[in-house]
Amino acid sequence: MSKISSNERQKLSKLLIEKLIYNSDIKTKQWFDNYLKGAIEYRGLKTPKVASIVKEWYTQNELKQYNLGDRLELCSDLIASSFAEDKFAGIIYIQKFILAKIDYKILLDQCNLFFEQGYFFDWSTTDWFCTRILDPIIINNDMDAAETIANWRTSENFWQRRASIVSFRHSSVDKKYHFLIEKVIEQLVKEDKRFIQTGIGWVLADMSKKYPIEVEAIFRKYIKELSKEVIDRHSKYLDSHQELKKLKRSYFN
Repeated sequence: MSKISSNERQKLSKLLIEKLIYNSDIKTKQWFDNYLKGAIEYRGLKTPKVASIVKEWYTQNELKQYNLGDRLELCSDLIASSFAEDKFAGIIYIQKFILAKIDYKILLDQCNLFFEQGYFFDWSTTDWFCTRILDPIIINNDMDAAETIANWRTSENFWQRRASIVSFRHSSVDKKYHFLIEKVIEQLVKEDKRFIQTGIGWVLADMSKKYPIEVEAIFRKYIKELSKEVIDRHSKYLDSHQELKKLKRSYFN
């Protein structure tokens, strides 16, 4: 396969970004800016449009001719952008054209670099990355991949710590990962930061649909450390929801 030179990478990235800018919409931008409260800047495109542009760009520029390592670097250039849609484009490219073809250990090393280099700095792009890339890596590669991601719970990077739990949202339906999920929760629940707490909450909510008894036990075990928001919003699928809410409130009296 061919290699992509640095200049070629820059040209390819520029072509894609120009397409994103051309297709942007001010009303869509305003909606995202209002919803995200300025956490990250949006150009003004919805996800299906970004995906369509990425697919067209991939085909028109015959990107499949290039080796996977260089194509991953191209994605890195996009994810390094300060704009959400540019990051989404890089993530979509990895999901559609790299994820199933590359050694997951190489990909996880690159994912680790994304966090170390500060490419993720808000909940929306972090969670998108977890859902589209990291969760499938766990599902497709089993325990070794799961343990690598779970170990991010002690990372210095705040968003990588959130990723260490959010990446288990879909894989949590498989009981074999539950001991790892609780190890991550045991570490993260010590933090009172909202986006760490809600990351725990989303995974517990998903787990509770299939494993209500196990999840109720986790809520009770960490009731003092879990935030009121997590108890109120993320225990809602449990029969003990109202009881847990009252129990949490009792600690404020």
